[in-house]
Amino acid sequence: MRAESDPDERGSEQVNAVEVSILSGDGAQEADALRRLLRQVSSSATALTPERVREVLRTPSTAVLVARLDGQIVGMALLLTLTTLSGDTGYVEEVVVDEAVRGRHIAAMLMRELLSLAERKGHRFVDLTSRPSRAAANALYRSLGFELRETNCYRYRLGD
Repeated sequence: MRAESDPDERGSEQVNAVEVSILSGDGAQEADALRRLLRQVSSSATALTPERVREVLRTPSTAVLVARLDGQIVGMALLLTLTTLSGDTGYVEEVVVDEAVRGRHIAAMLMRELLSLAERKGHRFVDLTSRPSRAAANALYRSLGFELRETNCYRYRLGD
């Protein structure tokens, strides 16, 4: 997916190509950019290493989508495929756009491509969680058609 043009403060058009794609290869070159983005969305994430990126990219049930602006990674979103007895579903994790380029609808582009991928994979639905304090993210998800579910979300911590 590709979108171009962003008006600058003078009202003229400047060309800034945003491309969304599925990250492939071993991810070693992208590890620094992904680490920088991950720190912006998760204060509890462990240090992201090139080895961890390789491991994630080798996992068939995980797709890492990245947004590039002028060739630089400025956003990411992960689609996890959950295979259960009732069918395959999608789960969204680690959606983040670099704070320096927010407001350019890059997160919407990432999410639309992620939903398209989930549909191509035959998922029955896609779930995600988002903290209520992330107002902009929650507004985006609602605008894309996500519905707030009345459910409890539990976590059991292993090996503290």
